[in-house]
Amino acid sequence: MPCPICHSTFPANPRYPNYVCPTCADKATDAAGRKLEFYNTAAFGGFEAVYADTRETYPSNVCFIDGVQCWADEARFGGIVIEKMNP
Repeated sequence: MPCPICHSTFPANPRYPNYVCPTCADKATDAAGRKLEFYNTAAFGGFEAVYADTRETYPSNVCFIDGVQCWADEARFGGIVIEKMNP
């Protein structure tokens, strides 16, 4: 499956058809360009977004990768999934 941001090929996940590749996911920022990191809050899920530089909470699921608006959230069986919005 091609990444909807960089078009590199990586394994498809039918549950998340607009899932971005790990390389692009690592470039997630807020609208102002501050780097973000996403975590599960517990062993079996939950979602937290923080600014990478200060560790302060980022109060949204919306992020941007190379200027493309995306949505980060917890994946069904744990982990984090980031999908391109408005494909």
